[in-house]
Amino acid sequence: MDIPTFPYAQMDYSLAPSTLYNVGGAAAVALIPRNIEEAHEAYDWMREQDAPKMILGGGSNVLIDDAGFPGIVFFTTGLQALKPLGDHRYYIGAGVDLDHFVQEILLPNNYDGVGGLTGIPGSVGGAIYMNAGTVNGSTCQLMESVHLLKPDGEVTLPMHPELYNYRGQCFCLPGDVILGGTFHCQVAEKDQTAIYNRYIQRRRETQPQGHCCGSVFKNPEGDHAGRLIEACGLKGTRHGGAHISSKHANFIMNDNQARFEDILYLIQLAKDTVRQEFGIELEEEVRIIRAPAG
Repeated sequence: MDIPTFPYAQMDYSLAPSTLYNVGGAAAVALIPRNIEEAHEAYDWMREQDAPKMILGGGSNVLIDDAGFPGIVFFTTGLQALKPLGDHRYYIGAGVDLDHFVQEILLPNNYDGVGGLTGIPGSVGGAIYMNAGTVNGSTCQLMESVHLLKPDGEVTLPMHPELYNYRGQCFCLPGDVILGGTFHCQVAEKDQTAIYNRYIQRRRETQPQGHCCGSVFKNPEGDHAGRLIEACGLKGTRHGGAHISSKHANFIMNDNQARFEDILYLIQLAKDTVRQEFGIELEEEVRIIRAPAG
């Protein structure tokens, strides 16, 4: 692999501080472009390199190996564009904090969507990639189009319901980069500030605070992952520096310098126990990034 000379490139870049779990080793190379032009430059260089590659946003929904990542990590956090386009439309860069979008765009204009996006950590790019949301709605439902960087160049893809699903989508292929998206907002009839305050208070009351990725597992159809894990008696279970939260069983907390393997152990324990007790296969919502073998 070549040594990059870009001012926004860093070698041996610690990944733990870039994740909400605060877990993970170093990347051999981190690319943190600050605009679309630099994103093109970084992307073209990255594609030419014979090394593992990973795209990373705000790090809210990833668990990274302590061994690090012996390749290139392309961060979208520097893509901070926020442009009003008129007619209640806004272009939001992938690096914009999702809560900033809620606070600066949705709430002041009393736009719909607050209930679906309130309290979700991470960046807009990550929220688009995961189709983040709640029972009240999801990110992609609010979008007119998504702006992608692909091997053959930039693409603006109109958003349609068939392109996304529960906590997932099919428009960003492996190796693609989400640069941002255009959101077409609708003025709400109900007071969105009241809705925001209610959901923030509810999250404070029902969800633990600290180093975690939020919900570890997707909810199986017709049920809740947290309920199943709690019914297995796993609340409070500890392994090393991590534990299954006693407040909400779908949260695994790093509260004592947990290692990657500590959290991974508890993830597997929850999956195995729920399968044995209920015959249900829990699916991870968190992305687990293991160091490539060899």
